[in-house]
Amino acid sequence: MPVQWKAELLNQLIAPGISAFTAAEIPELTEQFPQVEYWLVNHFLNRVLRGSFKEGLHQAVLGYLRRAQQAYRAYHDARQLTYEYLNGNDPSKPRIGSYYNVLSAWETYALQVSMALDLYRWINGGQGAFVKNDGSKEQRLYTMANQVKHTSSCIDSGQCSIKDTVPLWLSNDGLHSFGISVSYEEAFAVLRDIAQLADQLQDPLTFARGPDNQN
Repeated sequence: MPVQWKAELLNQLIAPGISAFTAAEIPELTEQFPQVEYWLVNHFLNRVLRGSFKEGLHQAVLGYLRRAQQAYRAYHDARQLTYEYLNGNDPSKPRIGSYYNVLSAWETYALQVSMALDLYRWINGGQGAFVKNDGSKEQRLYTMANQVKHTSSCIDSGQCSIKDTVPLWLSNDGLHSFGISVSYEEAFAVLRDIAQLADQLQDPLTFARGPDNQN
């Protein structure tokens, strides 16, 4: 007779809520940004042939483009791995290795987003996409990435309870960490905003002209 694990045991020893993780609706972004794989090449060619950013800004913009591209890839990798995990999965005996691979992909996405947001703040003259503890989707995702990076500090401070086996886990509604959550739709929206700016930054000349005067 196949083993059927108790939900409490799975949630305690693998990840919170894994026994109830049965479905997800994760938007796809691939159709909206056809240049994403060429951002860095386009940026190089545009700098050579059309215009450039001043020193300092150039480094930040190049870093932002790299982080935006990696966040884009990580999101869609995480999306695919999530669906592969859920396809045919029995939540009473979950595929543990596959589940942790899914979490790693989402962690990579959150970390790349957090670095892109740091660079955006620098590019934007110190004004970021959020202010501290404003509750926005950007702030919650940024905090989630910090908790992934600094799990030991979260344990020491008591943010991480004995039930919080991992610093990032999934539910049918979205991503969760210690005391915060980000829906799949919100994770999609953050990536979309990051990609929109990357599309502009790949060409210094059109970026300098602004969105209302790019012809």
